[in-house]
Amino acid sequence: MVQKAILEKIKSYETIIIHHHVSPDPDCIGSQLGLKYLLLASYPDKKVYAVGTHVDRTRFLGELDVIEDDVYKDALVVIVDVGDKKRIDDDRFVLGKELIKIDHHPLTEAFCQLEWVDTKYAACCEMIIDFYVVNKNELVMTDVAAKNLYAGLLTDTGRFYYNSVTERTLRYGAIVYQFGFDKQDLYANLYYKSIHELKFMGYIMANFKYTENGLGYMKITQEILDEFEVTTDFASGMVNTLGNIKEIVMWMFFTADKKLGKIRTSFRSRGPIVNKLAAKYGGGGHVWASGTLAESWELVDKIIHDADLLCKEYVGG
Repeated sequence: MVQKAILEKIKSYETIIIHHHVSPDPDCIGSQLGLKYLLLASYPDKKVYAVGTHVDRTRFLGELDVIEDDVYKDALVVIVDVGDKKRIDDDRFVLGKELIKIDHHPLTEAFCQLEWVDTKYAACCEMIIDFYVVNKNELVMTDVAAKNLYAGLLTDTGRFYYNSVTERTLRYGAIVYQFGFDKQDLYANLYYKSIHELKFMGYIMANFKYTENGLGYMKITQEILDEFEVTTDFASGMVNTLGNIKEIVMWMFFTADKKLGKIRTSFRSRGPIVNKLAAKYGGGGHVWASGTLAESWELVDKIIHDADLLCKEYVGG
């Protein structure tokens, strides 16, 4: 069983370094920090680090570690919620002695000595909870680990709404929910919005575009971000604002990212398969939730054209 093989590998190392993907979401950080706190509580003599960068919406989950290159010598590196090497935050992961991957996205690249990749899990946090359940006789769950794991599970399932949710997802959510973290504070950090953010959401609902084939989309330029005083992270995370419109079967957000000098592209669907479309443009992800980066607004228009054709094929137009 892979969960036990991962534990045995972890037990054989004194230093474990956990990596996440670029532009992390709560499931990414939640699985990373959840695993870190789980291992520290279970093996207090080990050195366990979670490295990489936060975005605004994930900072409340906990601090990330800053370590020197020499820490990687003879260390085990665990990579969570990442399908391929190019999306790993902090390329020093290659300095580790051995690599383990834990991921719930479709397999796109095998590059670790031990890989646990399974799309039947609704979130990477669900996998970490499963890792705990299988090895419960040796692992110790804590309030702070449970908080992180529940945050990732909650957000990556759309508050247990998406069709990726199973009986196991709900059961594992209950396992971590019983721990003593502040649920109201967690909810506030994840879902409460400022006046600026609410006005931005109103702008989206008044200005999004849609096609007769059921494609909804929104282009968010830097000028729009500046006008409403919202960050790229927040704006991109609002993609599901269009998810409950009955005429729309696929929806996309295109958000300017000044730091990257590119345009973040988020694909969501309740019918058309979107990860192949994302892969065409250098991205990837789940069957109904994927993304990529676009170099220009001209390329964005090509993506919209292809997405509309995909919707047309799906609705039988």
